[in-house]
Amino acid sequence: MLTEERMVRIMDLLHKNSFVSIQDLMKRFQVSRSSIMRDLQELEEQGRILRVRGGASLVDTDVLLSRYNEPAVQFKEDTQKDAKKIICHKAIEEVHDGDCIFIDAGTTPVYLLEGLKHKDVELVTTNTYLLERLPLDFKGHVYLLGGEFSKKYDSSFGSMTTQLLKQFRFDLCFLTANGISVQEDEAYVFDMHIGTIKKEVQMRSRKSILLIDHTKLKTRAFYTWSNLSSFSKVYMDTYPNNERMPENFKICKEIEND
Repeated sequence: MLTEERMVRIMDLLHKNSFVSIQDLMKRFQVSRSSIMRDLQELEEQGRILRVRGGASLVDTDVLLSRYNEPAVQFKEDTQKDAKKIICHKAIEEVHDGDCIFIDAGTTPVYLLEGLKHKDVELVTTNTYLLERLPLDFKGHVYLLGGEFSKKYDSSFGSMTTQLLKQFRFDLCFLTANGISVQEDEAYVFDMHIGTIKKEVQMRSRKSILLIDHTKLKTRAFYTWSNLSSFSKVYMDTYPNNERMPENFKICKEIEND
């Protein structure tokens, strides 16, 4: 069976069942796990599905993410990669030498690093995934906040992290969300403890930036941690043409090659 045909059949199954597991797809199509993972990654890049732990759901289904089905960081590294690059390429223009900035957990902020490496800033983060990719020629200073650590999400959190945050004030913070609702003016995250960190950071920042790709418009998660209207700017790659876009939303154009 050709890859294209298999992907069509995966979409048929999703329309019937709303969720498919990787194990079921492997048995059904008699192919390896890596083949199914490549199919699901391609479908997600097309914006047609959302990969969750153990399988996939339709993007236009009400998906409620929690700590039980949120994928680990390594499974999200290449998800919406081009969109993340476009968003971060524009958002990094907010940063100036001398700023004290906070960068959130997750894979999206990693794409800030290319534009950040020549900035002389004070960088505070809980994100070890980001620090592993920090360029050797980064000019600024780095403060990694401790606390309870999750290897699955490559980030620290909890009461100790919150107390450490209270010692900082930020010129600017870059935050992420698992999903949003424009209608309800809400930003979501899969775990309330992670959400508490995000709330504390936003409260202690002079300017707050939310970085999200278009797939987050269709996703709901366990915990509401902020209102979209409270952000200075919300950077996205695309937005539905038939829907009214909030004034603080900024759509990023494709990166022009030199």
